[in-house]
Amino acid sequence: MKKAMLLTFIMTIFCVCGVYAGNLEKPQKIYTQEEIKEKIDKSEMLGFTDLFFAEKEDKPMAIAVKEADSALYYDQLTPYEKELYDFFAENAQNYKNGTGISDEETGSYYRKTFTIPVKLGPGETLSDSNWQAKAEESMGISIPTLLTRAGYTYFYMDHPEIFWVDLNNVGYAYGHGIDSSSNSVILAIELRPNGCASFFPVCYTTREQVEADDRAIQDRVDELISALPYKASDFYKVKYFSEWLCAHNSYNTPATVEDENGKPSYYAHPSMRYAYIAPSALLYGDGSDKEKYPVCEGYSEALKILCDRAGVEAMCLTSTTHKWNAVRLGGKFYFCDPTWCDSSGKNTLQQYSYLLIGTKKMQELDKGIDHKLVYQTELYPPSFSANMYIEDMEFPIYSQYTYDFYKYLDVDNNNIIDVNDASELLKQAANIKTHSAQDMTGDGKLDLLDPIKYNRLIFQ
Repeated sequence: MKKAMLLTFIMTIFCVCGVYAGNLEKPQKIYTQEEIKEKIDKSEMLGFTDLFFAEKEDKPMAIAVKEADSALYYDQLTPYEKELYDFFAENAQNYKNGTGISDEETGSYYRKTFTIPVKLGPGETLSDSNWQAKAEESMGISIPTLLTRAGYTYFYMDHPEIFWVDLNNVGYAYGHGIDSSSNSVILAIELRPNGCASFFPVCYTTREQVEADDRAIQDRVDELISALPYKASDFYKVKYFSEWLCAHNSYNTPATVEDENGKPSYYAHPSMRYAYIAPSALLYGDGSDKEKYPVCEGYSEALKILCDRAGVEAMCLTSTTHKWNAVRLGGKFYFCDPTWCDSSGKNTLQQYSYLLIGTKKMQELDKGIDHKLVYQTELYPPSFSANMYIEDMEFPIYSQYTYDFYKYLDVDNNNIIDVNDASELLKQAANIKTHSAQDMTGDGKLDLLDPIKYNRLIFQ
């Protein structure tokens, strides 16, 4: 991802500091749409870049030193962040109209309220001057971080299928109330379009367009899931999805080009906004409209959607320049980069170069920064295997190149590893005198153990 393309992930926090009293669902004071807009327009704007990213500087960036044990960023959140995340999850489908549900009585959009008990020292009282510090101390997280880090940004990292919200078009307004009787702060958060007509990415203008693509994606995912062999292994599922993405997409290089003012290409060509969301790779990557072809975000988010539906743990990963995936198989995490699999060699065995590889292979293949994980404080990547998945499965490795090993598995030499290879290997093993069967166990013998091991790789 080009530096300027980070604009897609920039979120802005808007503090509308109205003091709500008593029951926040029926507050004494609620700002009208005009008042909200005026306050937002006049408020100090805190530019907030997605926490996966940092400016390209000479100084080292913050690299996580701990390890996560889950493919969901949700599992790294604080309890209050999880509550806000769940709120978005419950209402995500309502964003399809571009703005969400509007309350006719209050004129508000989405509102989430938190009751936050606080601790006071001797002689202290809860007031408008100390409520935020006390609430943040009690929550264990700042309100700006609550609004951006987890409740919202990471929800969309975990759920790329909610493609109809552009984080750059989202703003927050929040207010508070004080309940002195219980020493509690009532925090009210409203989610609103940020100076835009809607939350939609610019490639969409109507709900009908969004719903049509959503249905088409569900149909495409159903189609790919149904094409999997009966009892296909998780390895085979990920391999099949990566193969399909390589075969049905081409990288959208023009979408990464900035204009003379440093603006992304989709400012002039709205269709290029597709490149950064999952529909590009699942629906449009080999169509006639090349402006809708994907960049790395489209590939990565599409793979996560497919893995989620197939019951395979997967997550999206980012560096300062790129987006790809982590996939967990057999209790270990591996890197999988469908974008680079595609660019490595479409319709060749090199499409497997970045399929389920470990840290050693990634360091060999990419000596730059494209796959250098960058996380900010309090967010951690999972623990990755040092080996390729096929190494951990104890298949013999005869070459330093991943794709050379897959050539070894491609029994019928058609540049695709599939059930036909397993079938061919079984046939060959039945007549071992042909000596065309492969030694899958690495024991120096050609026998029935070889196709049996191969089938265990393909099927559960």
